[in-house]
Amino acid sequence: MKNENGLNNKKDIQKQRNKMYFLEAAKELIVKEGVENVSVRKVADKAGYSYATIYNYFEDLNELLVDVRSLLIGDIAVYMHQKINEPLYDLDGIKKLLRTYIAYYFENPNVFKFFYFHQLRKTNKCTDDIQEPNFEEIWKATFKGFVLDGTIAEQDIEVLSKILIYSMHGMIAICFSYDGSLTEEKVYKDLEQIIDYLLIRK
Repeated sequence: MKNENGLNNKKDIQKQRNKMYFLEAAKELIVKEGVENVSVRKVADKAGYSYATIYNYFEDLNELLVDVRSLLIGDIAVYMHQKINEPLYDLDGIKKLLRTYIAYYFENPNVFKFFYFHQLRKTNKCTDDIQEPNFEEIWKATFKGFVLDGTIAEQDIEVLSKILIYSMHGMIAICFSYDGSLTEEKVYKDLEQIIDYLLIRK
């Protein structure tokens, strides 16, 4: 009989617990030191195991990092919930929501660089160990009020969300990789202008 996590017995539970030790260790290294400083040995040392043990749970470092990425996406969702317990999806509420999302990356620049500057290989592994948020449903909820009042059409939500995501990530990438002319405050200001352009009826 499976428990609520889909695990069959104590052995499965212990295996999952040990796997999470490695994932949490790698996540901490990424956040503090950057993915370029993550190695199998460093992850194993931080987790309190020999480096060979990690291969009982992951094929290689890439596979571990793929799972860490999902873990960090979950952390962003928790961060957003902590900062905005009950989000309001009016114009000001959306600005606050997306500003908070950007603020996470300015507080954790190594996470952004891991997500968007570090290339991961696709894996064939199928796992339900770490569930990522349903972003399609999140965007639908975010813009529901604007659909109801006729500001946007429901079929436009997908492209609207892409514009905002690409704009935010592009500005952050420029901010982190260029000469510093695009500051954090300028990013917030430009984001507000983009949101106003997209969501205020002309």
